[in-house]
Amino acid sequence: MPTNNYKNIALFLLLLTGLLITIWMVDATRLASLTTLGAAVAIAIAITFVWHFTFHRPMRRSLDALAKRVSRLSYRCDGPPSTEADIADPHIRHIAQRLSRRHRRFAAYASRLRDQWRRLRGIYRNSHDAILVFDPASGALKDCNPRAAELFSLPIDELIGRSIDELHDEEPGYLRSLVDDVMDGRHGRSIRTDYRAADGRVLPVEVSLSRLELNTGNLLLCIARDVSEHEHAAQRIEHLAYHDTLTGLPNRTLLTDRVNRALARARRTGEIGALLFLDLDKFKRINDSLGHSVGDELLKELARRLRTTLREEDTVARLGGDEFVVLLERLGEDLEAAVDKAREIATKIRTVFADEYELEGHELFVTASIGIVTFPHDGDTVDTLLRHADTAMYHAKGDGRDGARVFERRMDEAAISRLRLENELRAGLRDGQFELFFQPVLTIKDGRVLGAEVLLRWRHPTAGLIAPTEFLPYIENGALMLKLDDWVLLESCGLLGRIQNDPDMQTPERLAINISHQQFVQAEFVDRIREITELTGADPKRLQFEITETMLIKDTKESVDRMNALRQLGINFAIDDFGTGYSSLADLRQLPIDTIKIDRTFIRDLASDPNDAAIVRAILSMAHHIGVNAIAEGVETREQLQFLRDADCAYYQGYLGRPPLDRETFMEELRYSAELYTRNASPSEQADLT
Repeated sequence: MPTNNYKNIALFLLLLTGLLITIWMVDATRLASLTTLGAAVAIAIAITFVWHFTFHRPMRRSLDALAKRVSRLSYRCDGPPSTEADIADPHIRHIAQRLSRRHRRFAAYASRLRDQWRRLRGIYRNSHDAILVFDPASGALKDCNPRAAELFSLPIDELIGRSIDELHDEEPGYLRSLVDDVMDGRHGRSIRTDYRAADGRVLPVEVSLSRLELNTGNLLLCIARDVSEHEHAAQRIEHLAYHDTLTGLPNRTLLTDRVNRALARARRTGEIGALLFLDLDKFKRINDSLGHSVGDELLKELARRLRTTLREEDTVARLGGDEFVVLLERLGEDLEAAVDKAREIATKIRTVFADEYELEGHELFVTASIGIVTFPHDGDTVDTLLRHADTAMYHAKGDGRDGARVFERRMDEAAISRLRLENELRAGLRDGQFELFFQPVLTIKDGRVLGAEVLLRWRHPTAGLIAPTEFLPYIENGALMLKLDDWVLLESCGLLGRIQNDPDMQTPERLAINISHQQFVQAEFVDRIREITELTGADPKRLQFEITETMLIKDTKESVDRMNALRQLGINFAIDDFGTGYSSLADLRQLPIDTIKIDRTFIRDLASDPNDAAIVRAILSMAHHIGVNAIAEGVETREQLQFLRDADCAYYQGYLGRPPLDRETFMEELRYSAELYTRNASPSEQADLT
């Protein structure tokens, strides 16, 4: 307690004592006033001396000592104050202890404040987001963190003071309205906006705006995040969704959208547009021979040439593989003129494609087949237009490739018929509508049945019996063809296995089966033949595979290797339709064949055409020289048979000998041949048979 307070208390007590004594004296003795006053003064002085020496002076010494102790206490936040154990007075020591506890609480609070300040300063300075504080009244920047300086490419001291309108790439009115809305409202706002950097770059940012309330006045707090990488990634993803990754051209999705828009414009304006469907001719050969890297480079170069050849408003898209589509618009209102323009552009594209390509040290030449459709004349949907253009393109390929065909309605009818036929073929294979017929092969010398050629027939539920020439061309080079080929092999070998185990039937020396090119080149073909023969019990030595010259000329070495692998199983080979291909004597000598079959086109006019007669004699002579058998196909007259007998041909097949027989008739023929052979056999031969 301060010294002045003790003095006031002593003075008050002194006056009070004097007053009381004075009153008592007046009432008791009625002394004179001066005497009373003197006595009161004397008594007051006595009391004052007693108070001073008994209470005031010791208390003052203790307070001075406490003051010295307190003055030595450290108010730094690094440690506690000095100990108060040496203070003698218990009251003063209690006060010192309370002061010490308060000091420790203050030190702990100050430490927490310091840590919190460090954290906030670290967050502020090291935040990945830009933090900016604006004066809402003037719009001037009051403070910002280092990230803001990086974002704007300016030092902090140059940023401070710049207006919010200067830093944003927005209309000033919009920003003013936004700032007022944030400062007047209770909640902040989040917006997507653009900042303008010092170098002129426009930076997309997401900004959170809020009101910062301070004692000195409210400020506008902006926390901005740079989203340029995010938006670039989103743009990249969107580009990949609508563009081809190899060529950068629009893909089917984007093409569909643009064709739909073009169809809408064509209906509205009456102007005709066109689609050009491009497919490279024999592109697979480039991939197979030179590798996919060369093929990819070729596709990129083709895409570049297409872009530079066409108008800027035209769309070039890649559907996949080597297929491209060109969208042309505003070709006029006259259909014939529009078709002529589309033809001209197609010719221009083919001319550009025909130029030489130099890729990875290879010189390449490429042609394309193009199908053309106009819209809305040839279709009013994207799928219809693409289907019709694809149909026209396949007709261009059928015409010899490297050409363009305009879609016609009859093409679509043929395509629909082909699709319907494929579906019916699948149903027929599933429902067992296919049958095997057998064309016997006879010896010219005595007419004995040597064997037979297996023929396929389709017994259609409504159309009746259909020959393979009417349906096989529609499914060749397809998966359905492979299924049919495998079915024929399995059924033929199964029948041969049953004939071998029936003693009442003569086992044919050769059962000839036609092998398609697609079937022959399958990697697992040899294993499949081994599997089928083991499953059915058919003797491979009695099987003869008939293959065409064109099959062998494509990959001679691979064909010979595969034929040799089959020969090791016991399979025999015959060249079918000999004379219609490009085989030479040198080709035949390196092939492991047993038989050549003279095509029926040379047999038909054999008796009347000297050229055909000369060709047949030459083929027979060549067969004798290389040691293979010869079978004449399509023999229908006795004159033809007599010519072949005179020319020393050993075997023939045709309607003169036997027409194609169904399974049961063929088996009856084999039973009759066995009975006839047994009847005419010598006693020793009959004994061997029994």
